[in-house]
Amino acid sequence: MANDLDIFGMSVNDLDIGDKPSMGSDLYSPKPDQGVDGTYSSLIRFLPNLKNPRKPFVRKFVYWLEDEDGNGFYVDSPSTVGDNCPVQDLFFKLRNSDSAVDNKLSEKLKRREVFYSLIQIVKDPQNPDLEGQIKVYKFGWKIKQKIDEELNPKFDEPVQVFDPFEGKNFELVISKKAGFPNYDSSKFQGKLSPMTIDGKKVSNTDAGKQAILAYLEGSPELETWDYTPWSPEERKKVTNVLHSIKSPGSSIDTIVNNSEQRSVSEDIDDAADALTGTSDDNDDGKEDDLDDFIDGLDL
Repeated sequence: MANDLDIFGMSVNDLDIGDKPSMGSDLYSPKPDQGVDGTYSSLIRFLPNLKNPRKPFVRKFVYWLEDEDGNGFYVDSPSTVGDNCPVQDLFFKLRNSDSAVDNKLSEKLKRREVFYSLIQIVKDPQNPDLEGQIKVYKFGWKIKQKIDEELNPKFDEPVQVFDPFEGKNFELVISKKAGFPNYDSSKFQGKLSPMTIDGKKVSNTDAGKQAILAYLEGSPELETWDYTPWSPEERKKVTNVLHSIKSPGSSIDTIVNNSEQRSVSEDIDDAADALTGTSDDNDDGKEDDLDDFIDGLDL
């Protein structure tokens, strides 16, 4: 029960008015430029997901798309859950084209596989105020590969790195290579070690387990970062991006049993129209065999 005196001196920021929590505030997002000599170093520990121990991280595919004005935004890919994704379809259409211009355009629609996990910030010389806190860490294939090498090593015994008592701390080292963050120097420490709370190692006892459960109780909601279907606003933004991509390439693709030859540019327009349910009134003469292709783009 809250202290009755809490009603006095309550600021605006102290009020819970039911707003959706800000994901950014829970994310741990170190950048190379924030570190010493262009390298950010910290010691973190991947934590179990108290709400769903069998699912220690969220995995999904995302796109970074830009409209004609250069405004960028992230959007989840429906392919994450096995649904048709018009952006992915057009990516492969452009990538498989005989036109070098089309191939270059496909880079604008390239999806990325990302992961989110709960972590404890054990040591962070750049931001010592964060030490001991639980955050959500977003990472890509490189770090996921390092986790997999611990879970399924070629020769050594598997290590359950999310285990509170027999896991491993992770030395996160982020430098910059060719203008992009590089994680090659990041690695798990060699020895198994228990978690630390308030700087003290937790023993594998009933009291230790209760301390860990209490500590994890305040973790951010990992599921907040799980895949979510496009909102009407996101669908509109994606549609505008697809419409803005105009392929000057000369490649010709055969659709459905070679029944009709179409340019990649035409397929781009159809994919965008499929998102909004619109169509060109002058397309009545096109082969019905294309319906299957277009239906595959319609979400």
